[in-house]
Amino acid sequence: MNAAAIAERIHASGSSEATGTLVAITREVLGPLLRDGAGARLLNRIRLQPEAPVLNFRIAIAPLDPAEPGAGVVAAFRLLEQAPFTSEELAHLTGAVPRIARAIATQVEPETGLLRWSAFEEEIARRGRSRLSSLVYGNLDQMHLVNEVAGFETGDRLIRHAGRAWRSQLLPLEALGTHLSGDRFVAVLFDQTLNHARTWAERMREAIGEIRVDGRHRGISASFGVVAIPPDQGYQHALAAAETACRVAKERGRNRVEIYEDGDNTIIRRHVAVRDSDTLAETLDGDRLVLYAQPILPLAAGATPHHYEILARVQGADGDTVSLGSFLEAAERYQLLERLDRWVVARAVGMVAPVAAPLGALGASFALNLTGQSLSQPEFADFVRTEIKRHALPRGLLDFEFTEIAAARNLNATRRFIERMAEIGSRVALDDFGTGVSSLVHLKDLDVFRIKIDGRFVRDVQQSARSRALIRAIVQIAEELGLETVAEFVEDAAIAEHVRRLGVHYAQGYFYGRAQLLGDTLEQLVGAPPALAVGGVA
Repeated sequence: MNAAAIAERIHASGSSEATGTLVAITREVLGPLLRDGAGARLLNRIRLQPEAPVLNFRIAIAPLDPAEPGAGVVAAFRLLEQAPFTSEELAHLTGAVPRIARAIATQVEPETGLLRWSAFEEEIARRGRSRLSSLVYGNLDQMHLVNEVAGFETGDRLIRHAGRAWRSQLLPLEALGTHLSGDRFVAVLFDQTLNHARTWAERMREAIGEIRVDGRHRGISASFGVVAIPPDQGYQHALAAAETACRVAKERGRNRVEIYEDGDNTIIRRHVAVRDSDTLAETLDGDRLVLYAQPILPLAAGATPHHYEILARVQGADGDTVSLGSFLEAAERYQLLERLDRWVVARAVGMVAPVAAPLGALGASFALNLTGQSLSQPEFADFVRTEIKRHALPRGLLDFEFTEIAAARNLNATRRFIERMAEIGSRVALDDFGTGVSSLVHLKDLDVFRIKIDGRFVRDVQQSARSRALIRAIVQIAEELGLETVAEFVEDAAIAEHVRRLGVHYAQGYFYGRAQLLGDTLEQLVGAPPALAVGGVA
C-alpha cells in the first residue's frame, strides 16, 4: 500500500491521530534523514522516541541522488499489519529512483524542492476547496540591490536558499509551497487559522533573515502578506489579496508580515491600484486605447487656429470609453506610464502622418500630454524622434505637453528633452501652470513656447479676484517672455469673456468643444478619413 492509499484509508476512518502520526514521521524521521543525506534503508519498526510505542507504519527509503546529500528521498509506506519490506523490495525501489526523479522533476523545482506552479495548481484543485486554509505570499526585499552590489549569481543563490528555507518550514505541516517566480513564493497551509499562518510567516521571515551565502550575511529580508481562504472559495482571489498585503508590508518598511483585512484603507487602495494596473496593461496589450482630440481656440486677434490636444481614453468591452485619469496613479506606481506614452506617440504619429501635408497647409498642430516617467528616460526622446522622422512629419505639426510638476521633478531631463525635440521642430508646453511652488523659476529655466493656466484658476475667475489677479500676472509675464497662454476648463461664455479680457491667447474647454475621436477631427480638417500609417510601439 502506497502513501496515497494510506492517506485515503486514514481519511476514510476519520483518524486525526493517524494523520498527526504521518506529520510526525515527516518531521521527526524523514526530515532528519533528508538533512543528513541518508542512504537507502528499511524502517520496519519506527519509534519517535526510544521508549515510545512502535508506530503503525513501515517505510522503505532511497535517496533521490546519492551524490548530493539532502537532495531528497523517495519513501514507500506500508501499514504495520502488512509484511515487512524486504531487501529485494528496497533494491527495486532504489532502481526505480531515476525514473521517479524524472517524474518529480516535472512537478518539483530541483533548486528549491518546491512544487512548480502547474503542479501547485493541480494539487490545490485535487484537494478541493471545502477546508478552511490560509495563504502566505512572500517576496524578498530589494533584490535589485543585491544583484547590483554582489552580482546576479549571488542573487540567484540567495533565491535558491530562500526557496529551500521555505520548503523546510513547510515540512512539519500539511501544506503546499511553490516558487511563483523570481523572488516570490507562495504557501497554502491547510487547516491553519489566520493567526497560525501569521506565526508561520514570522518564522519564515526570521529564517530568511539568517541566510548566508559564501559565509556572508547579505542583509536579505522578506515581506509577507497573509490571507484566509474561506471554505468553497477559490485560491486565486486569496492570492491577489495576499500579494496586495505584501505590497503594503513593503510600503510600511519591509521585513514584516501584513494580514489582509477588508477594513484596512491602505490595503483597499493598494488592491484597487493593482486591479487598475492590470486593467491598463490588458488595455495596452489588447489595443483598447482610443485617441481623442479637443480643440484649442484662439481668443486674441491674430492667433493661429487649428490647435488640438490629443487625449487617450480606455474603451470598455461595452464600447463606452473611460477617462485615463482614474488609471494614472496605478500606472505610475507600477511603471506603466512610459509604455503608455510610447503607445500614444506611435498611434498619434501613425494617424496624422497620412494627412500631414494638408494639415501642414492649414497650419494645424497637435499636442500630446506626456508623463514624468517618460521624461526621466533618455531613450524615450530617441523613440519620439525616430517615430517623427520615420513618418516624415513636417516641423511644428506635433508638439508635447508636460505638467509643471512633472517637469520640475527633473529639470535637467526636461531641458534635454526640450532640446532634442527642438532639433526636429517639435515644441514643449507647460501644462497646469501655477500649481508648482517655483513656477517663475521653471519659466526661467525651461525653453517652452506655451503655458496652460491651471483650470482651478479659470473655473472661478468670475467670483475670485485672486484668480483674476493670478491669471493677469501669468499673462503679463508670458507676454514679456514671448510665450503663448491657454486657459483650460473654459466651460461657458462668461468664463470665456473674462479670460479674453485678461489677455489670454487661447482657450480650451467644453464651451469651445468637447473631445471627439481623433479620426473624426482629422476627417473634418482635411475632408477624408486618414488611413493609419504602418507603425508600432518600440
